[in-house]
Amino acid sequence: MTTTAPERGPIEHADLDGAALLQQVRLSTHRLLGATMRLGDVELLLPAASGLGTRRHVVARLVRHARRVTASPDDPARGLASDSLLKAPAADLVDALATTLTTVVRRLDDDPAARIPADDGDELCARDHLAWLELTHVDLGVGFEMHDIPEAALPAITAHLERWTAPDANGTVAGNSPFALLFARDERPRR
Repeated sequence: MTTTAPERGPIEHADLDGAALLQQVRLSTHRLLGATMRLGDVELLLPAASGLGTRRHVVARLVRHARRVTASPDDPARGLASDSLLKAPAADLVDALATTLTTVVRRLDDDPAARIPADDGDELCARDHLAWLELTHVDLGVGFEMHDIPEAALPAITAHLERWTAPDANGTVAGNSPFALLFARDERPRR
């Protein structure tokens, strides 16, 4: 498989097998939690790298996404908004993130071949979650940039973008992925 990454160009690599994918999810989870734990209430008010809200919004989006991944399709909490997280103190937000990400890893340990619900793209949970972890870390704007993403995660990011960057109803470059603006260099807001 070949992936073209910003700042790297074409990269030849094989897609990860289940065990390697799950290991990369664990490593990325640990790295992201470490970075997030250093953020206080003031730092969470800074803008996201994508320009879509603040760092707090970025963390709340990941929590909401992870909850959707771990909830059963008929669970009414699956689609709940993360508005309460936007008002929570930093410690509570990080706790919610740690708890939710731990739940995802446990689910993947139990069922490495689990898929996200069909209405969310019917993708492997581990691959989709890995893309969310890496792109969330970049979007936080805490010094982790696109070129820092491990090569092992590039197929997951490619799959995410191929699935979610189709133009939306307005025909914007952002499409449906909250991370698409990270790749739109000319249209990316200045920090």
